[in-house]
Amino acid sequence: MLAIGMVVALAHLSLGLQPTPVHGEAEWIMRDPAIAWCCGPKECGVVPEGGVVIQGDGWFVPVTRQRFKLGDPHTYWSRDDRMWWCRGKGSLNGAPMQGPVQCLFVPKLGS
Repeated sequence: MLAIGMVVALAHLSLGLQPTPVHGEAEWIMRDPAIAWCCGPKECGVVPEGGVVIQGDGWFVPVTRQRFKLGDPHTYWSRDDRMWWCRGKGSLNGAPMQGPVQCLFVPKLGS
């Protein structure tokens, strides 16, 4: 099985193709060792409109009633001008992105 993977990778390289990201647009989260613990392949995405509200000196997630502030161990700068979150399953058998926010990535001030 490993040999097949190596052949595919070498074929991609020889053709100049880039590997397909397994984490979509949120691939940058899983590739950064400092924040990779936040989520698995199906648990991170752009926060939908109204998903997070600026409140006081931080952010509030209405659906989970969680609060985040800069400097908290689960709040990080976003790599772009969008807000991202990593959410686990709501229950053991639940779907990803239904549980509490594990990490919140916010745009840098002025972005």
